[in-house]
Amino acid sequence: MKKLLLIIILASNFVVAQTIWNGPTFTFSKADNANPTLEANQDRITPNVWLTRGNNGGQLYNAKTESDSSKSTSPDDTRWAIGTTSSLESLTFSTFRGTSRPKNAVGQNMVMYLVTDDIYIDIKITSWTSGNNSGGGFSYERSTDQNSASIEVYDKPALSIYPNPSTSFLRVIGLNSDESYRIYSILGTEIQSGVISNDTEIDINVLKTGIYMLQLSDFTLPFVKK
Repeated sequence: MKKLLLIIILASNFVVAQTIWNGPTFTFSKADNANPTLEANQDRITPNVWLTRGNNGGQLYNAKTESDSSKSTSPDDTRWAIGTTSSLESLTFSTFRGTSRPKNAVGQNMVMYLVTDDIYIDIKITSWTSGNNSGGGFSYERSTDQNSASIEVYDKPALSIYPNPSTSFLRVIGLNSDESYRIYSILGTEIQSGVISNDTEIDINVLKTGIYMLQLSDFTLPFVKK
């Protein structure tokens, strides 16, 4: 009887020990044809999982351990389920593709399990460019680590670019302090870098007409140069 009680207690402690991220929502996006090998186009969730998508229009893969996606296994070191972490005990986990076809997953509440890190994350895909050689664009919202020392980053007010589209300059609305920035082309090439604050402007006169990505420390904002 004592042995049985000990097993039950240990099992209970195992369940409690599961790590569930339920911090503020973080939004990640990769533009069509953006270079998936660049850090700006990878969601580096932990040191073991860096999610991105190839420009050939395949599914998500883990850029930390994979150079391209595999329908049967990618993203490596993750498992997925339909639902939310609030009902974790009732969920059935499988590979990403085994859980849902990517284009059908848009708008669905899902849970991503990081196997090596033993972390459960709520995630919802909000956009997905479909078709072969479509450019591999996608975006999603996910929960973050509520205990992270960098949680203040996610507590920043929502950032926005003004004006957008723009012909000559950009201002970033919502900054609380100076931020380093980088501007990338739609193909992921770094074009420009510097430091921006809430009351300064970024000169973009030298940019050609097109779509660009402005990367700050924890935000990537698209804009159009007219």
